[in-house]
Amino acid sequence: MKKTSMLMCALLLGCGISTANQADVGNRHSDKPKQLKVDWQYSLYSQVSASPVVAGEQLLVAAENGNLYSFNLADRKFNWLYHTEAGIASTPAAVDGRIYFLSRDGFFYALEQATGKRLWRFATGGEARFAAIGGYGLPADMGPVPEPWDFYLSSPLVHNGKIYFGSSDHHLYALDALSGELIWSFDAGDSIHSSPVYANNKIFFGTWGTRLYAVDAETGMEAWHFQGGTDREYSVMQGITAAPAVDGNAVYIGARDGFVYALRQTDGASLWRYDAAGSWVLSTAAIDEKNIYIGTSDTGLFLALDKKTGAEKYRADTRLWTYASPLLVQNRYAFVGTMAGELYGFDKNTGKKLWYYQTAEGRADINDIVDGKTGKLRGEKIFAVDKQTQAGVEEVKALGAFVASPVWVDNQLIAVSATGEVLLFDFDNLKNK
Repeated sequence: MKKTSMLMCALLLGCGISTANQADVGNRHSDKPKQLKVDWQYSLYSQVSASPVVAGEQLLVAAENGNLYSFNLADRKFNWLYHTEAGIASTPAAVDGRIYFLSRDGFFYALEQATGKRLWRFATGGEARFAAIGGYGLPADMGPVPEPWDFYLSSPLVHNGKIYFGSSDHHLYALDALSGELIWSFDAGDSIHSSPVYANNKIFFGTWGTRLYAVDAETGMEAWHFQGGTDREYSVMQGITAAPAVDGNAVYIGARDGFVYALRQTDGASLWRYDAAGSWVLSTAAIDEKNIYIGTSDTGLFLALDKKTGAEKYRADTRLWTYASPLLVQNRYAFVGTMAGELYGFDKNTGKKLWYYQTAEGRADINDIVDGKTGKLRGEKIFAVDKQTQAGVEEVKALGAFVASPVWVDNQLIAVSATGEVLLFDFDNLKNK
């Protein structure tokens, strides 16, 4: 594993060492952020990759133990759970009294929201992590090498009586929302773990081949595609796992090739691209009237970019990788979760850090993988010679990492850690803080 560990460290995450350029990031604001306090916490005792969902009075959380949990948000009591035969890494969609999601067991499910009763399920060709022959420099005779940082499955989009979702079997599916019957499927040629988005009768989604597609929502016929960077030697610097963000005539997408792209919605022509300095961009962009907001992985940045030009408005140092997507609240704040189990609350207009929280696991750091001075990962430990890559991944998750994105409802911030801690922060007096 020596070659793999060295390649991982050099190509993927920079060994967790911050550069001189990063050292000054976010230091323009010296005010110390306020500590967030948890108002309610529930332990699922399972890893979590999918983001929580609030539907009416229900809080829905999908877990890697195969369970979908329902809680009553008003009294914070458990309602029901539904079990599938493998982990659920697809964020559920709740529409018209039904819940839809994709499981690693190879089935797409529809449940009754009130009871958790299964209404129907649809079989895909199978769900799995992305894998490539020769991945991370391993010999071809080892067969396909699973991507250790591929956490998500495609999350469903429900629109106009149809459900759209991508699959590891290379297809984007359109199903009838009531019956689960197949309407059409589109073969993208690569695994689809990006979640689809609808705009102007088109469905937009990305693939592990770093290709962004636009297909007709009614017929599944391709309208256009855009090809980002690929890494045919190691299969490390490639892939789109974020959902596209559509605003006006632009589609914004970050990729593992180290760039953020803005494309023209009508034909996929490039409007601009932002160079993320070789850092994966895995989070889905949040958008307001002027900017897009996005997180990076190994450079550990929260970025505000001008929507029209891609020019950087500001950068804030989050120290460690951001996989989860940023959340904009009340057109004033942005919340970001990192893989160190840290939650930041920013003034979205300035990048000033207003609030901060770290999970108990992140504070404990029982594997001693975070440098106490820089807040960066100790690359020499998690990517040590002859250490299995997956072992390093699990040590990062054990920090109470935020792989799932936070949500906001009724002045409450809800986040779920990779270790299965459901955390609720009450912001009743947010405007006065």
